[in-house]
Amino acid sequence: MGEFAENIERIALELLSNLVHGNATLSVPRNSSGNVISEYRRVSYNNRGSRHSFCVLIYMLSRVHRLQVRGGSFTVRGLYYDNPLLVRSQSRIAEARLDVCRMLSTSPLSLGILAASKGLVAGDLRLLMTNGDVLDSSLYGGPLTLPTDPEKIDRIETQAEFVLIVEKESVFESLLSRNVFGTFKRRFILITGKGYPDCCTRRIVHRLTEENQLAAYILVDADPFGVEIMLVYRHGSQSMSFSSQELTTPALRWIGLHPSEIPALGTGVVALVAGDNKKINDLLARHNLEPGVRQELRMLQDVQLKAEIESVIDFLTDDYIPNKINRNLFL
Repeated sequence: MGEFAENIERIALELLSNLVHGNATLSVPRNSSGNVISEYRRVSYNNRGSRHSFCVLIYMLSRVHRLQVRGGSFTVRGLYYDNPLLVRSQSRIAEARLDVCRMLSTSPLSLGILAASKGLVAGDLRLLMTNGDVLDSSLYGGPLTLPTDPEKIDRIETQAEFVLIVEKESVFESLLSRNVFGTFKRRFILITGKGYPDCCTRRIVHRLTEENQLAAYILVDADPFGVEIMLVYRHGSQSMSFSSQELTTPALRWIGLHPSEIPALGTGVVALVAGDNKKINDLLARHNLEPGVRQELRMLQDVQLKAEIESVIDFLTDDYIPNKINRNLFL
């Protein structure tokens, strides 16, 4: 029996001990880094406000324990439909999954509770699955949806020189329609997480850089949310800072759009709104922000403008991307 199952049993025994004294409470770490936990959130059956969360959390712990003992996996959607009267919504399951991850200091992928993958990939890539299947995006000739469970990928084969991540599906599709592979004349893998990336997409990027030793570049909007998406790929999400090493790509190269390029764009720029400025302040408060990224965020504050990748879409394949990669113009 694995370490996670033993930890869940320890949590159950502590809960039973508390129940003797009429205290049905679970403690969920709010924020942790390694073995250092800053504070806990109490989820109690005794409190009407958290009673439903307590029940869903117990349900999630029982399902995770079963997976650790018997093997296999569940999907968030599947867990919801197993007991919709208890769970009420898929978002509740997603929240409980994250709470269990915090309690066990691990990632959702390690638990075996999976969300449907939304990542798309194209280019020189073959995924050899543990069941013998082969997913080949180069043969298919179009975008391939990444598998829900990246741990069922036994091996990744590619002759690509690098990985290029783009923030949005619309840009991903536009690059394909403009024959980006033929124009660039270098083998590479094109990936999008369709905005904020899921665990599977981040795990694939991590494996490509670690196992296949590929350089990874990213292209996002020149706005605070684009910068945050870049940081999710590079450092992991804030909500999962307790366990994200297997999902991060610290050496990720940010090729654009850089806020410092906004003044030269001329067209396609719009003014920041209150939510943008709040997000900038939130990002600047992070302790692990690289100096170059911090400087670009300051530039957003100064110019009070933002721009989408689409503002340079007409010369993205012929000029912008090749120029940035070939001349190492990244942060």
